[in-house]
Amino acid sequence: MIKLLKKTTAAAAALCLTAGMIAGCGENTADTNGQTQASQTEESGAQTGGESETDVQETEAVTENQPVDPDAVALTIDGVDIMAPELFYNYLSMRTQMEYTGSIDWTMTLSEDGMTYGDYLKRLVESQVLQTAFWNTMAEEDQITLSDDDHEQIAENLASFNANVSDADKEFYGFNDENVTQILEHLSIAAKVLDTEVEKQIAQFTEDEQQDCIFRTVDHILLLTAAPEETNDSGETQSMSESEAQSYKESRYAQAQEILERAQAGEDFEALAEEYNEDSGFEYSLNRNGESPDGVTYVQEFTDGAFALAEGEMAIVETEYGYHVMKCVSENNEELTQSAQRSLAVSKYNETYQQWLEDNNPEFYQGWQDFVVLNTPAQESSGETEASDQSGSEADTAAADSSSDTAAADSGEGDAGAGSGDSETDAGQTETAAQ
Repeated sequence: MIKLLKKTTAAAAALCLTAGMIAGCGENTADTNGQTQASQTEESGAQTGGESETDVQETEAVTENQPVDPDAVALTIDGVDIMAPELFYNYLSMRTQMEYTGSIDWTMTLSEDGMTYGDYLKRLVESQVLQTAFWNTMAEEDQITLSDDDHEQIAENLASFNANVSDADKEFYGFNDENVTQILEHLSIAAKVLDTEVEKQIAQFTEDEQQDCIFRTVDHILLLTAAPEETNDSGETQSMSESEAQSYKESRYAQAQEILERAQAGEDFEALAEEYNEDSGFEYSLNRNGESPDGVTYVQEFTDGAFALAEGEMAIVETEYGYHVMKCVSENNEELTQSAQRSLAVSKYNETYQQWLEDNNPEFYQGWQDFVVLNTPAQESSGETEASDQSGSEADTAAADSSSDTAAADSGEGDAGAGSGDSETDAGQTETAAQ
């Protein structure tokens, strides 16, 4: 058994707690599908972020946990008591999301320090509970209250929760209408506060920060210019002579010009790409620093070429990889731009959040520290299968929507668009080369 996190210093500044996520958490608790262990391993570095003090102790095999006391205080932070059912509400919903595509061996070790999948899940739960509490502390300052529509949505989510969570789970985790309603209220308030704070932060962006968040999208057709090697009759590989290589490069440029002229004459650009493109990718988005939303950095020539075009314009751009017949699809991909703005705004709260954790020194109660993530199937839902399947899909979608803010905060980077990609690669090269 793992005793976990007597002091939590999670690096995540905030979760995007959307109404969809609230509904998903409530409806999805009986679904036993989830993300694969491999995908969770990849995400662990991004989501757990900061360091934690972990007390690891091996004990006899634990076959069952003690029922949760609904009146137990799981955590007191900044003068507010977080009750045990709220902690386990987040646990049950997160576990369900992680198991969405199959069962997980929660005892499997993830890292050299002995952290298991179960430990990782508990860290995520602690992080989310602390983040919810953090945003709730700002509710009064931001004058956030719940509207009649909010209360109506919470009532609907409560009904879905009751329809899809078994009586056995409700009894074991100490859930009742009163405390689940309070949990949903905390999540709803946190979401509204987060949205308010993000808007305030975006309004304070410098001109440089605003420009760094603008992403444009281009399509391209790559013609490689590296001279191909040939094999002689003896099976030996022979490279082209310098003059032959230059002649080959000129022929590639002539072909690029032909493709450009055909595209400018009205031929479908994507159809031309299917015929001629020598890159596995066709469409790319980048900011003025040559960074993709995923953190890949493109070579300067590709970036300069992309930003030299107005929307709808086409040109030939040369990089070290070859000639790119490039078309600007959008000078401002609004969806990516807004996502980058939000990620940057959330990341700016990381320092404030970390200071709040340090000032309050959060310590979870013994019942949670002793709780073991067991390799047992989730309780069967009392709701209908169709409803359970639907709720599982909603929760999975909501979890994906929330991940961008989480990752941006955990990275500690100022610009979510920058990420960790630092290789000077070309958007036009194959995916392997680009990343």
